[in-house]
Amino acid sequence: MVNSVVFSHDGRMVLTGSEDHFARLYDAASGKLLRRFVGHSDGVISVAFSPDGRFVLTGGRDATARLWDAATGRELRRLEGHEVAVNAVAFSPDGRQLLTGGWDTTVRLWDAATGLELRLLKGHTGNVESVAFSPDGRYVLTGSQDETALLWDAATGKQLRMFEAHPENKEHYTSRHLPYDVKSVAFSPDGRRVMVATLIEVQIWDAAKGKELLVFDANVESAAFSPDGRYMLTGERDAKAHLRDAATGQEVRRFEGHTDSIESVAFSPDGRYVLTGSVDGTARLWDAASGKELKQLKPASRLAVDYGSRGQKARQATPN
Repeated sequence: MVNSVVFSHDGRMVLTGSEDHFARLYDAASGKLLRRFVGHSDGVISVAFSPDGRFVLTGGRDATARLWDAATGRELRRLEGHEVAVNAVAFSPDGRQLLTGGWDTTVRLWDAATGLELRLLKGHTGNVESVAFSPDGRYVLTGSQDETALLWDAATGKQLRMFEAHPENKEHYTSRHLPYDVKSVAFSPDGRRVMVATLIEVQIWDAAKGKELLVFDANVESAAFSPDGRYMLTGERDAKAHLRDAATGQEVRRFEGHTDSIESVAFSPDGRYVLTGSVDGTARLWDAASGKELKQLKPASRLAVDYGSRGQKARQATPN
């Protein structure tokens, strides 16, 4: 199962995190495996590249986040403080701070140079599923199984705003026993909009005013804005990735080929390519303009996943 995928900031490399305890670095052009990052004692749930491409950050089910040298694969620093799985990680835009979100309901800011914890953000009441910095680094956005997304001041740790579903929508879905977990959050490239993606719908908000701009139905595990902010990419439980117009939510293109839920999606820095990671054990590279699959990476054995639990997903390895 591939939990997380991301491009390097120059688009030349691809990073994946998988349930077999490894993160892997690939050459984006050839698909060649360049190195593995070995150290986690359980699945790697989230991965991120530093802005300069020199470092890799991973979060694992072993309750640690780890900083690595991208060129050598050497572990440089281990961040310990979360009580259970570290489900989400991110670098600040200047690369000086690290952000982690855990299933202990907390969000933590760390100094990248020393590994010291700078701030502990408490406000969520459920597992933290996704974290993001604003493009200018002034704000932090977090999404949780408590059905909310929270906006924070990165410098002070003060909670500034809560984004949550309309009460009538929540009542409709909870009456049908459908979870409203926030699975993915993102800022638009200009920082003016916030995307909150749940297992039920995607919401776009005005970041400054807290006004909802758009909402549409989708069963989303991961979502991202395109580099120009014109499109959204959603990875969904239907085993497809969907490219949508960011202003209307209308589907523009589908990326079909995976055989199970898509857990993670990313755009290349130039917006020409799309990267997806799935429960089917593969990561795939696609042409954004045509929807054509270009490469398939198979870093991990397939894992059967039980979505019946709102907490940790039950996992059972099955051979390829």
